[in-house]
Amino acid sequence: MNKERWIERAKELGIDELEIYEQLTESRSLSWFGGKMDSFTTSRVLGTSLRAIVGGKQAEMALEQADDAQMDEILSSLAEQGRIVSSSDPAALRAPEKTDEVKSRKNFVKPSVEAIREALAAVEQKLLAFDERIVQVTAAEWSEEANVRRITNSLGLRIEEKGMYQIIVAGAAARQGEEIKTDYKVKVVEDLSTFDLDSFVKELAENLLGKLGGRTLPTGQYKIILEKDAMTSLFAVMSSMFSGDMINKGISPVRDKLGQKIFSERITVVDDPKNTDTLDVANYDDEGCPTRKKLIVENGVFTTVLHSTKTAMAAGTESTGNGFKGDYTAPVTVRPKNCMIVPGEKSLEELCEEMGEGLVITDLAGLHAGIDPVTTDFSLQCSGYFVKDGKKAFGVTLVTVAANYLELMKNVVAVGSDLEWSYRSIACPSVLFTGAAISGE
Repeated sequence: MNKERWIERAKELGIDELEIYEQLTESRSLSWFGGKMDSFTTSRVLGTSLRAIVGGKQAEMALEQADDAQMDEILSSLAEQGRIVSSSDPAALRAPEKTDEVKSRKNFVKPSVEAIREALAAVEQKLLAFDERIVQVTAAEWSEEANVRRITNSLGLRIEEKGMYQIIVAGAAARQGEEIKTDYKVKVVEDLSTFDLDSFVKELAENLLGKLGGRTLPTGQYKIILEKDAMTSLFAVMSSMFSGDMINKGISPVRDKLGQKIFSERITVVDDPKNTDTLDVANYDDEGCPTRKKLIVENGVFTTVLHSTKTAMAAGTESTGNGFKGDYTAPVTVRPKNCMIVPGEKSLEELCEEMGEGLVITDLAGLHAGIDPVTTDFSLQCSGYFVKDGKKAFGVTLVTVAANYLELMKNVVAVGSDLEWSYRSIACPSVLFTGAAISGE
């Protein structure tokens, strides 16, 4: 694709500004099941999306193949789309801006196919040998991806950023009597030759076996700890409340609370796309706006609204560098990037000791169906384990936790130290709360 020629021709066809967004993805995945290779796939996809400003209106088009021979046809269609757009939303492309660029600290070493096969076979064997109650390995998979994202526009913006990940996934089923439970584990693997398979298997197996023999609880009010994975899942769903789009539309539960206390003073929320502890570092968002570290909530006080270029223009402010796409075919929306609740100093075990007696919730189900994003009321099926005298007493299943998220976040007793990014772009540590309603027997 001759991008400079596309930009020149766009102007000739009446397009005021043109952006060319390219995403090149090369991936490889292997799966192992029942003692043999189940699948092996590779792919290379170059996707392109065009964004045009025509008379102050924005038009977009995604292309699986951007062929120079089709340039006039595609650009003419884009120009016509821009002329008939009825939206009154403000639209603009971004000029180049300087920023201090950082690079990921991850150092991925690409393994051979044979090394991957040996690792997946070993995971299956080790899980089945760990305990006779583990009756099946439901998944043993390897996935890797290298991606390049390029943004070029008629205002002189020229950006290229690269990313990569490698992950191993395992899942298993355990049986005890008539009871069957399943679980899975995902780990980022920088170098497979030094990856601790035994530790990976042990963590998955112990979590899985810990689900067996679970019982329900009498309905009542209990002190609770949302363990890091459960806390991350809940926070990720609720994080849209900080979106400038939601706030501009008046449907965010914190739409009129900027500068006010919305959470406990123990809660600080940071969004930092340049955080080099994470898997995916972004110096620019998908509009080419430089990213930066932001305090969204500081000691409980709501301090920053997240914005894309469009939502910032609508609000009369500046973008925070949070305009991201789901993939090259998707429009830019406001998204947190490398967003976290800042961890405290206590381990999960110390949080349990401080709680004394209560419920540790490790899994939440029905996150999208069981939450009202406007009122923040939620009612979710959950599982975990009961703590008595500061120690794990027994597994808990078939219960429901119900609360109002904003009220819950005001009643924080302590924040844990166990934050783990892994493959996530949103992460939280475990959090101890004064209480929530648990429905059981």
